[in-house]
Parts: sequence; structure tokens; C-alpha cells
Amino acid sequence: MTTILLRIGMSLAAGFLLGLERQFHRQPAGLKTHILICVGSTLLMIVSLLLAGGLNYLDSTGRFSAGAGEFTRLAGDPARLAAQVVSGIGFLGGGAILRQGFNVKGLTTAATIWVSAAIGLAVGIGAFFSAGITLGCALVTLVLLERFEEQLFPPKHIKTLYMVFDEKDFNQKRLERELFRLKITIDNMDVSKTFSSDTIRFSLQVHIPAHIDFQNLSTALQRAGGLKKMELTANEKPRR
Repeated sequence: MTTILLRIGMSLAAGFLLGLERQFHRQPAGLKTHILICVGSTLLMIVSLLLAGGLNYLDSTGRFSAGAGEFTRLAGDPARLAAQVVSGIGFLGGGAILRQGFNVKGLTTAATIWVSAAIGLAVGIGAFFSAGITLGCALVTLVLLERFEEQLFPPKHIKTLYMVFDEKDFNQKRLERELFRLKITIDNMDVSKTFSSDTIRFSLQVHIPAHIDFQNLSTALQRAGGLKKMELTANEKPRR
């Protein structure tokens, strides 16, 4: 009983630390979710060992028992139930991934959910050292590497540029030249036209240099001919 309580307690602490970091980033899968995933994975691993006939799957050195240890007397394979956790957690992680326009959010949270389940399984089997190392690596990646990433790869001025042109006066080559002259790079472009109107609609995800203001951009786009409407929207920074 003491062994079971120890493992569940360590799993709760690991899930708390991972969930706390996600909660700071205001992710839907935060503190409670990671604690439940980690503790639940630990419990399933413990149940797997109990059904197989032994709780101490590892010996005191952290190695798999191979001699007269308890592992040699297991009546089943404790990895079968754990394997279902690994495959099933993917559906829960997939629910944390969202696409909003051109942005995909939640990939880091989905990966954290997967790591949380893996740590829970490791704690449940008694691999405390491996679980602790993995938890430390995950926290360093989530907390410290974010700051390093922002310094090494500063955020770009990503915006969504929506334009409506009169088809008669519009020249796409001139539009491309004007964007190139302003050093505006295009990531994605969506062009639409209806047969009932004489207008062409463009929706672009662009990287705009910080020194370019709305008036300069509007003047440049008018040179493409037939500009009827323009909207510039700052994209929200994707949540990790």
C-alpha cells in the first residue's frame, strides 16, 4: 500500500508541475488535466502490474529483474495495458490542437499531454529516475527554451492583408512588384472571384517590416490599380 501511495503521490507532483506551466500560458489543458492524465497513467500501470502478479517490476538498481526477482514470476504481460494508454492519449492530445485561420495552436500542449502520460507510466512501473529526468527535461524545454527561442528567432510582424480590387483596372504583376518593393513577403494567398461581380478579393498572410505604416501600404496598393477596399489585421501570437 505504501508503494502504491508513493507512486501516485509522485505522479501527482509531476502532473502538477507540467500543468502549472501550461496554466500560466492559459491553455485549455492546464493544471487539472495534466494531473489527471499523469495520475491516471500511473494507476493503469500499477493495475497492469497487479494483474500480472507483481508490483516491483524493477529491482533496487533500476534494472529489469532477470534472476530470482519478482519479474520472473509475472503471470502476464504488464505492457499490454500501458500500450493502450500510449495510443489512447493521442486522441486527447489531438483535442488540444486548434487551427485558427493560418495559425495552428496547441501543438506544444498536445506534446506535453503525451509526455505527462509517459511520465505517469514510468512512475507507475517504479522507474523514478527516468521519470524525474524526463520531467526535468520537459520543464527546461517549456520554461527556459521559450526565452531562448524568442531571442534567437524574434517574432515577425505577421498580419492578414485583405484587399478588394476592381477587375478592370487591376494588375497582379504591379501588385507583386509593390509588395516586393516594400519588402513584404507572402506566406499564404487566397484569391476569390464571383461571376456576378467585377471584383477580385485577396486574403494574404504577410510579413510586414515594422517601419511600414498603414498609409504607405495603402498608397502602394493603389498603384496596382482599382483598389476598392483594404483591411490589415494583426494576427494573434499562436499559443504554444
